[in-house]
Amino acid sequence: MNNQLSPIPWQTLLKKSVIWGLWLFVLALLQTSFFSFFDPFGAVPDLVLPAVIAIAVFDRERMGTIAGIVGGFIIDALGGVGLSLSPLVYMICGVAAALLVHSIFRRDFLSWLILTALGLVISGAFSVISAYASVSLENVAVGHIFSRLLIPTFFSSIIIAIPFYFLTKLIWSRLFDNREMEG
Repeated sequence: MNNQLSPIPWQTLLKKSVIWGLWLFVLALLQTSFFSFFDPFGAVPDLVLPAVIAIAVFDRERMGTIAGIVGGFIIDALGGVGLSLSPLVYMICGVAAALLVHSIFRRDFLSWLILTALGLVISGAFSVISAYASVSLENVAVGHIFSRLLIPTFFSSIIIAIPFYFLTKLIWSRLFDNREMEG
């Protein structure tokens, strides 16, 4: 069994990278502008990570990796936090989602929902670890972090990202041929 990715022309890879990069940039702008004022459940939803996972579900490992790195850097740049672990976390989530869809899950909404929930949990865990490592949070209870930050962010991200999943699927189905998908 050959586990290597099938070669695709560099023009196709460049086209996909530009289109997905622009889509992630639009979502990051929406996340950091509109949803920073309108925050459902009291938290700003993460639109980029669910989009990275949707891209990985439709377009597999190569684009999941690229989308994860690009999406993480865009969020770091627009989020005003400085350089964080977002590119690494988003890349891991994108690659893991693509590999799980290739081996276990199907390319459908339910798979995306499950993988997005797992990705948001992983992202939340990294956020807590990096917050504890960079800022002295010994006075803040872990329960407070979960009840005031992680749980509201999780639910707002899942619910708000659903329409963007369908928009991502629409972009993929309209702009890319199924034969252009890896593997």
